[in-house]
Amino acid sequence: MKKLIWCLLIVGNHVCIAQEFWFWPEYVLNDKARNIPGNRLPLPLAPMPTVATEPLPLLFFGEEPTSRLRNLIQATKLPTESFTVELWISNHVNKPVGALVTVKPKFQAAEPEWLLGYFNRQVVYSLKTQKSVYAAVIDHHIKDRGFKKYWSHLVATYQNKKMSLYLNGVLIGEKEVGARAVQDPLQYELELAAYMREEPYMQFGNLVRMIKISDRALTLQQIKARYDELGSLVTKGVLYPGLFHFTAGPYLTHASQNSIDIVWETDRAADFEIWYGTKLPLDKRVEVKDVSSTTERSDKSFIYKTTLAGLAPETPYFYSIKATDRKGNTMESGVLTFATAVQDSSSFSFSIIGDTEARPHISDRTSKLIWGERPNFVLLVGDLTDGGFKDQKFEWNYEYFAGITQLASRVPVYPVAGNGEADLHWFNQYHPSIPKGGFYKFSYGNADFFMLNSNEEKEFAPGGAQYLWLEKELRASIAKWKFVAHHHAPYSADEDDYGDSWSGASQQGDVAIRKIVPLYEKYGVDMVFFGHLHTYQRTLPITRNNVHSSNGVVYIQTGGSGGNLEDFAPSRAWFSAKTFRGHHYCTITVNQGMLEFRMYDVEGKLKDFFNLNK
Repeated sequence: MKKLIWCLLIVGNHVCIAQEFWFWPEYVLNDKARNIPGNRLPLPLAPMPTVATEPLPLLFFGEEPTSRLRNLIQATKLPTESFTVELWISNHVNKPVGALVTVKPKFQAAEPEWLLGYFNRQVVYSLKTQKSVYAAVIDHHIKDRGFKKYWSHLVATYQNKKMSLYLNGVLIGEKEVGARAVQDPLQYELELAAYMREEPYMQFGNLVRMIKISDRALTLQQIKARYDELGSLVTKGVLYPGLFHFTAGPYLTHASQNSIDIVWETDRAADFEIWYGTKLPLDKRVEVKDVSSTTERSDKSFIYKTTLAGLAPETPYFYSIKATDRKGNTMESGVLTFATAVQDSSSFSFSIIGDTEARPHISDRTSKLIWGERPNFVLLVGDLTDGGFKDQKFEWNYEYFAGITQLASRVPVYPVAGNGEADLHWFNQYHPSIPKGGFYKFSYGNADFFMLNSNEEKEFAPGGAQYLWLEKELRASIAKWKFVAHHHAPYSADEDDYGDSWSGASQQGDVAIRKIVPLYEKYGVDMVFFGHLHTYQRTLPITRNNVHSSNGVVYIQTGGSGGNLEDFAPSRAWFSAKTFRGHHYCTITVNQGMLEFRMYDVEGKLKDFFNLNK
């Protein structure tokens, strides 16, 4: 859906007409589970004729486009003289990716009339003019990290025979080029193209968040104001300017046999009705009122939580959130689902993921595949974000929640903090059910889960706060199965995090974290899950730093749900049972004394499995 804005910027008698498009990907489950919570601007779509020819694609830095969107604006409605083209870009992957917007011939292998593109930190702005056979070009290599490390506001303008290129409110290139070439608009079309060969699941909107085209050249002052306006949205984690919408969730956190916690965030203060029940129409209701004033909340987030209590064990439920802001604007989450925790003697299933970080397009893959398994809950072993500290809130809204909400709105997620959110600022706010220190315990079925904050590695040593807490909890546990989750690795065959194995010896894990391992062995922990390293590894059972096939702890390194992939040491580690380099997720099914473990890649292909019996 395009957003047509009539600007109040007037030059002489001219009123500027600008068309603005937002490209947030729609990551939703399929079929009957498909749901888009709250208000959103639909993805821009061009008219789709019944039969059409496909014009020649543009090669960009030697690559063919992985996706193309044509005729978003008819060529006859594009500016013919002065213009401004804006791209709001966030590049948070370590692979060469790119995108462009251009007006080009439909059927001829000829230069575009104009083009603004980005590829691997290289910016290109080209424009055909009457006085030259070839297009004039301004190019620029982006050296600085950008706004909040990853954001670039690219602006190309043309006016009075001059083309100008701006980056984040600064003029970086300018040329006197003469009058624009006069073209027959019926022979040209607007095209948006993505170049994502190295990131096959990435969409245009994962890189280019917004495009705006207007029929006048903005001044430097106006461009700076525009940059500040867009930067303000990022700072707040807001997706759309002026639209009442969810910026996180809704998502499920702590599920017991008789209750469940629901958390969500909106772009502004609002009041809420949460409807729920075991069948439709929903017949039970709780209210959440925001009684704070605008002044009190002007520099804060709008995160809300409710607990639905008095529920029946092992029972499916439906729920829906209705929201009303201060001006009377409304939205609804749609009808979603959850189930309470199973009885202690019942079988159950859960999934394990780690290091979702900066690739919501990978979280989208794992979320859909995990949903297909219908687990009771999900463990997330840290690095929900790549660096979602206090000043990087957008990494939660634009990356973590963007990919996982489709799953987390129906299946509870139990996380631990990684180094990506080690300050716990947003981790605590988005997970109000978790104690402020970031470590906790929960029980499910016949299992106990001990969730630790390994960012505080000193607390893993004997006498440390988490060491003492864990020993107390393990000693008191009577559960048949005991699982531990934290972010950092006690054992790992990673190539260089614990010493460069290509030039010398590796410690094969974090020795500071390994200090807590004797508790795992003393109190019969069955499996330990962690991430941090962006690969998969399963160890053989380990006791006292040796393989012990009948009485040991199995360690699962599962850091492959979105982070930049890493690799293993050149030689096999003494404890290694299986290694895999690729994005992935794990599932476990427990039935009394039987446990089945599976690991799949993001194509849904089984890559590892084993069984435990006790």
